[in-house]
Amino acid sequence: MKYLVKEISDGNCDITLLPEDLNDRNLLTETTRLTEKDYEKTIQFHYEHALKAKVHSNAAFVSLNEDESNYPKRVNVNYQIIYS
Repeated sequence: MKYLVKEISDGNCDITLLPEDLNDRNLLTETTRLTEKDYEKTIQFHYEHALKAKVHSNAAFVSLNEDESNYPKRVNVNYQIIYS
């Protein structure tokens, strides 16, 4: 899966998931049918990976802004940079 990340402000960005193959497309299709618990297990990994790869290596997913999202393909998320 490829990612397009557009930073809106500190701690907020849009993430667009770009499927590279049939498995990625199927994941996006199936995710729309899953429950909230299953969402946490399947698709959040991709959002977190996009944050770490495109925003900051210590970026952590905080929340999904459902009103500003076209879940699951394009989402608006809040994130936080974790310094340890």
